[in-house]
Amino acid sequence: MADGTYQPKVYMQQGGDREVVASGGSLDVESGGEIDIESGGSLKLAGVAIGATAAEINNACDISARIQELTASGAVTAGVQSVELNHASNVVAATIADAANHKGLFVVKDTSASGTAAHTLTLTAGTFNGTNNVATLNARDECLVVYFDSTGRGTVVVNVGSVALS
Repeated sequence: MADGTYQPKVYMQQGGDREVVASGGSLDVESGGEIDIESGGSLKLAGVAIGATAAEINNACDISARIQELTASGAVTAGVQSVELNHASNVVAATIADAANHKGLFVVKDTSASGTAAHTLTLTAGTFNGTNNVATLNARDECLVVYFDSTGRGTVVVNVGSVALS
């Protein structure tokens, strides 16, 4: 005879339109399995729909997409939050088209193994401190941490070494 008091922790609600995982239950996707939310479907956490696309979530989770090393002069990719200028004997002249594309905390660091090449980072639009748009780093481990607001106006958080602003 069946036990009428047993209540499963994973069940389909009456009518079959909703699968429920009750407290203490779990839903496991085994190796090789997947959950695919098709176009028009939604994923909710605590009742709130997640509006980010899969590409946006992947980008937010990929820290390598936020760090760029330049060993020769060139442009800093929009959205990068940390740039490393790295060449012991040749000057690296880096440029940012618009500081507003790097909002939040931004770091520029001289990661050269040695040397005193005067690497520069120039902001075409925006400022590091409300006035200056060029940072010059000429020693290993010099570093500038700046907070850029949504308009590209920066506030220097810390200047490690003696990064010159002009």
